[in-house]
Amino acid sequence: MIALLFAAMVATAPVADEPQTLGACVWSRLSSAEQQQILTAYERSVASGMNALNHRDLKVMAAAPACAGRSDLPAMWVRSAVAAHVIQTGAASVVLSEKGLDRARLDAAWDAAPIDARNCTLANAAKVFDIDGPACADRRAPQAFASGLGLDHAVRADRKASEQTLIYMNAKAQELIALTLIARAPAS
Repeated sequence: MIALLFAAMVATAPVADEPQTLGACVWSRLSSAEQQQILTAYERSVASGMNALNHRDLKVMAAAPACAGRSDLPAMWVRSAVAAHVIQTGAASVVLSEKGLDRARLDAAWDAAPIDARNCTLANAAKVFDIDGPACADRRAPQAFASGLGLDHAVRADRKASEQTLIYMNAKAQELIALTLIARAPAS
């Protein structure tokens, strides 16, 4: 069952006109000032950004039922989907400012990467949910995301963007897993 779940996630590319994700919807419910505070904290570190988001947990959890269209979802799935969206937003901002690569290019790099890169990233992200992800034959495979964007971690000028690209991809995988779990959860 889990293997099929991951196979479906890896095989399907996002559609341009997809409805807004849970994370994006909840994010849009925070004020512009709150969003900016979180992103400014993210610029210091991922942990700082997540701490800033966690300070708004009551707002996040209050917005989630309307955004998800249901109120019976496990809080951990909701928080993971929202955090993953915020991390992607922060990482994409850093990569854009460092190397001029926008979020669409990051998403295209996910789609273009070898299956091993996506599998290893999904396997790592699955740990958050205490489930097994797909097999990861080569732990270095996710480096394909950065190299596909022309970034080389060994080059000092690319290092920050390369690291943020990997963070972005891990958060993308985490969001995909959360949204898949949410979509497949029977309503109670």
